[in-house]
Amino acid sequence: RTKFPEAALRVAAASQSALALGEYGAVDLFAHLAIDLSLHGAPFDLVALCAKAPADEMRHADYAMRMATLYAGQPVTVELDREGLAKVLAKRMSLEELDVMMLEVAVMSETLAVALLSECARVAKDTLAKAVFASLVADEVHHARLGWYYMAWRSPMWSLAERQHVADRAGQILVGTERQFWRGRDAPAGHEDAARALGVMGSTRQREVIGSIVEDEIVPGLDALGLGASHAWRVRRRGG
Repeated sequence: RTKFPEAALRVAAASQSALALGEYGAVDLFAHLAIDLSLHGAPFDLVALCAKAPADEMRHADYAMRMATLYAGQPVTVELDREGLAKVLAKRMSLEELDVMMLEVAVMSETLAVALLSECARVAKDTLAKAVFASLVADEVHHARLGWYYMAWRSPMWSLAERQHVADRAGQILVGTERQFWRGRDAPAGHEDAARALGVMGSTRQREVIGSIVEDEIVPGLDALGLGASHAWRVRRRGG
């Protein structure tokens, strides 16, 4: 903490706290997905990859909480939306519902996470911060691949109605993605370099990273599955 100004540490602590909350929530989501993949007879490698993800996400939450506490100089807590998460986890999913959940959690969220965390690792100058982000990326890339591998397995079996259902949800997500990620973690004026050294990404760079990953990987990938994602991205909600 003596290496960085308090203003940069505060924004880094907030960033790590938010990361910890997201990673902890993903523990239950991937466990839920692993059960339903198994019940629907998905290939063994997909079930195994999904079953490993909760342990990865738990470790990520632990790392992020430790980093947030280090930056804050005192214990940090986060509040999980237990009620909201419980509603998601309350019932087993149909195969069509599983398609949408895999799209939301693995394809979209994890692919975006890989891009964002990779950029955090790239810009971080602090040795510890860089190592933590690199460790997270090494796991998250497998979680994103799980989503794309699932789609490659499942899409040839889709009926026209099932394909349209997934396409509709993909379109809804893409239309709001730019606006959702419009604001990053902006450090106070004069502390931008110090915050960046801790792996904190400001709004401008975050927008660039999101635009790049969506246009270079997500939209072409979804288009290749016949989901017409490029049409949704063209009419996305602009700005913050």
